[in-house]
Amino acid sequence: MKASLANTLYSLVAIVLLASCQQQSYTINGKADGLADGDTLFLTTDMEMGVPIDTLIVSDGTFTLSGQSDSVQLAMIYHAERNEQNVNFFLEPGTINVQLSDQPGMSRVGGTRCNDEWQKLNDEVISIGKDINRIAEHIYGGTVSPEEQQKGMEEIERQNQRFSKIVIETTERNIDNEFGYFLLTYYPEELIDNKTRARLIKQLPEAMQQRPAIKQIEEMIAHADKTAEGETISDFTQTTPDGSNLSILSVIGQNKITVIDFWASWCGPCRQEMPFMVQLYDALKDKGFGMVGISLDDDRDAWREAIKKLGITWPQMSDLKGWENEAALQFNVTSIPHTIVVDKQGRILRRGLRGESLKEFVESQL
Repeated sequence: MKASLANTLYSLVAIVLLASCQQQSYTINGKADGLADGDTLFLTTDMEMGVPIDTLIVSDGTFTLSGQSDSVQLAMIYHAERNEQNVNFFLEPGTINVQLSDQPGMSRVGGTRCNDEWQKLNDEVISIGKDINRIAEHIYGGTVSPEEQQKGMEEIERQNQRFSKIVIETTERNIDNEFGYFLLTYYPEELIDNKTRARLIKQLPEAMQQRPAIKQIEEMIAHADKTAEGETISDFTQTTPDGSNLSILSVIGQNKITVIDFWASWCGPCRQEMPFMVQLYDALKDKGFGMVGISLDDDRDAWREAIKKLGITWPQMSDLKGWENEAALQFNVTSIPHTIVVDKQGRILRRGLRGESLKEFVESQL
């Protein structure tokens, strides 16, 4: 589960200002399905709180708005009472076409460079999302064999990799313009890995490379390098479900290979994958394999209840700070579930493996 895109790199550019040097005009021409004359829509560039900066009045199924902007901004048009009627788009110079649908995921934008590229990317993302939902409903919505469930999880991972590839290719195609800059600062490491991000930053126009968000990302990448594959982790201590302290290296030192599993009781994908992790642990625990869970919970009772219900028997630790978990920040964990495989000395062997890929790598190391 992603740390809401507003919780990772997006937080660096909470209101994405993609600066240009002078004011330029824009016009929004929109069509709205299912709205009556006089209905009010709101325009916002505050993607966290949704505070409106303007209103649009529907007339004969259409709406329009013109204005001036000295930057390119991610914006949203939304209906205050109908949550399904909203659309994200880029407020930028030119004529922006908006089709506001009353069907979730069916709204469309276009007419300007950023919005044309945004719509193209969204079409591909929606297609991938439908494939993932179809697979998930099959393997988690009924009784299927462990083998069939594993195949489904592997296919979901392939779809996630496909998504990552599309995002990177779209960023590369637009690296000389504001949309490429937006993607580079919007998506987290799970979609644009740090090595690729560092390479793409060097391809940005020089003026964009000097923007504060890019400088902060470069600092984040430098920090992440300290917990990259091949580095050795430093010891840290957090509390167990019963309130005692547990040292990470004290667990790691007991095993040939240890998987550090970042998860949380409220994380749906974490809970869905936990039966596989239980099976993996039970199969290999007598062969020098260990696991330690680091929970991004902030509710001890919910954490303890999930451990019991999911049948987790390996050591668990947390500081109950949610996404501000100090270990998660140290290891630059921006989505969960996330795994880190280490050897007996705490040297990081691999990061981000899941499902069969994780099983195959651990078995090869044992």
